Amino acid sequence: MTRIEQVITPQVHTHGRVGGWAREYAVSKLEAALQHAPGRVHRTSLTLDSAAPGNRVDAHVDVDGTAVHVHAVGETLQEAADLLQERLRSRLRRLRRTHHQGPVPSES
Repeated sequence: MTRIEQVITPQVHTHGRVGGWAREYAVSKLEAALQHAPGRVHRTSLTLDSAAPGNRVDAHVDVDGTAVHVHAVGETLQEAADLLQERLRSRLRRLRRTHHQGPVPSES
């Protein structure tokens, strides 16, 4: 099986004081997590919020029509992005398992 690398540029929204380095770091973490997607990623968005209590990062991903939302809060935006990567990777792996299992058979 040949895997075609897909490049999806996420829409990035920021609230509060968010430096360019934090934006780039969070995008790189999102892209790394998306390598575990069980299908084609059609759309992604990322929100970095330093104005919220704590530093919050949210990701919305569309994987073959399935919406996935993950958020994380950390002491810094870097910590929140690291947590987001772990959570998104976990959620995408779980999605991969359910896709491979197929539909639940009906009982007759």
